[in-house]
Amino acid sequence: MRMPEIGVIACNSAGSNSGVLTGAAAMRLVREAGPGQVGICSLPALCRGIPRQVQVVKNLRHRIVVDGCANACARGVAERLGIACSCYLNLEDDLHIAKRGPFSTLEVSEEEIGRVLDALRRIAADLLGKAA
Repeated sequence: MRMPEIGVIACNSAGSNSGVLTGAAAMRLVREAGPGQVGICSLPALCRGIPRQVQVVKNLRHRIVVDGCANACARGVAERLGIACSCYLNLEDDLHIAKRGPFSTLEVSEEEIGRVLDALRRIAADLLGKAA
């Protein structure tokens, strides 16, 4: 297993549009940057406090935490486990993308995914010391 430079701890909840956006954009970032640069961390394993997963995430050089809404679930999990984040992105607060509520899974647009992806690209480039 090759460790990426950056781990993304994304909400990735399929229960709402904003959660779907975090996961979709993170997946695209991994595809673009390559798995040696960016990887997606398992939020369910972190929620369970699986020791191996927690240690893997703590050992990463950089961690980006991405939440879809003001509930800030991913940030809360990371904080509870003592996982420091290099950068935090909240779609509601930082990109003004509204959570449309539960069961809004399919209410996402390519434009919204692109906005989140652009923000993640800029963050990743800054962390890696590259121009976005």
